[in-house]
Amino acid sequence: MKVLVKLLTLCLLVSIIAGCGGSPTEAPSAELSEAQQWAQANGVGPYQPDEEDWDAIEAAALEEGKVVVYSNSSKIEKLIEPFQEKYPGIELAGADTDDIHVKMSSEQKAGNIVGDVWFQSFGHVLYGEFMPNEWLWSYVPPGVEFHWEVNEERPFAIQRRSVDIIGYNSEIYPDGCPLTNWWELTEPELKGKFYMEDPISDSSTTAKITLIVQYADEFAEAYKELYGKDWTTDEQYGDDTPNAGYLYLKKLAQNEPGIQPGGDEVDAAFAALGMDPSVEPGYGWTGLSSYEDSLDGALAMAPCYDVKPRAGILKTGYLGIANNAPHPNAAKLFVKFALSEEGFDPWSKIGTYPPVVGVPIPEGMPALEDVALWPSDDVFAYANMSPVRDFWAVNYLAP
Repeated sequence: MKVLVKLLTLCLLVSIIAGCGGSPTEAPSAELSEAQQWAQANGVGPYQPDEEDWDAIEAAALEEGKVVVYSNSSKIEKLIEPFQEKYPGIELAGADTDDIHVKMSSEQKAGNIVGDVWFQSFGHVLYGEFMPNEWLWSYVPPGVEFHWEVNEERPFAIQRRSVDIIGYNSEIYPDGCPLTNWWELTEPELKGKFYMEDPISDSSTTAKITLIVQYADEFAEAYKELYGKDWTTDEQYGDDTPNAGYLYLKKLAQNEPGIQPGGDEVDAAFAALGMDPSVEPGYGWTGLSSYEDSLDGALAMAPCYDVKPRAGILKTGYLGIANNAPHPNAAKLFVKFALSEEGFDPWSKIGTYPPVVGVPIPEGMPALEDVALWPSDDVFAYANMSPVRDFWAVNYLAP
């Protein structure tokens, strides 16, 4: 009897600790947040399976009936017909949407989720706010391979990489871009002649200029290449310029760049047709996609591919599935479709590279290895945007 009591007592103790007679299992769902439980139940984020039963997903998506996609590109509308032809019975509700991050964060805070899919750039907000708050989950369909690494720190699917470059007026300079080095844009001869959007009010532009700080060593090399001396010998070097990137931003801001409200205005400022050839037109930090307008005869913008230290930057467009998305299976189908060659087709134009292995680059685009570009680093951008924006504002607004 005593032996039986001891055995029962031992079993009770074991059951309390690990479950009597059980084997080790994954952490119970009670230890997960509500958002994590939803992600686990729907197979997204770190819980997505190695393989998917696409027939089952499509059947579940048919029951859901639709997918709501928030995109900051009007080209999303060109996906509606082919998506609905591929998946009849599933409506694609998508249109060009402003302030997606504001809209989706408001829905998450209110617990009233409408949008299923994030389809835009703004990676600094995605990684800096949405991912830590578990408002958005990554989803990469099994078998999809990217040219750029997608990992645990940066898990979101990449739908496109668009290029921003320094452009020049090819009508005024038919023999090619006369600019050879970014530092030339800080010189008195080009005061007020470099056109860009506002780093103070536009967070995307702020994120872009953080790359100058991130790649400060390259700006140090470019300085020496142009001037034959170290950047620390510059008369504006000081305690407020801890690296060559900050020195560059200081000199550029104080050279009074022409701040414009949008990309079209940037292009018009330096690359409009019929500008006075006796007046320096300047340069613009603009999307390479504008070059298509030049090929169509509507603009005189051409890219400065050979400027040092690099020609420009690669921006990233992401796909993610909203936490508590009302149509999670249809969202998975949309992500899969958007990453296919057919899904990339509306963006298959000059100015954009496909990130997925096997999708051909657009006609007229140089091979990626032939153009020196800084890849956007949205994690770095979010961590450094505030000090970089403040530094720019102090120098740009200084009397």
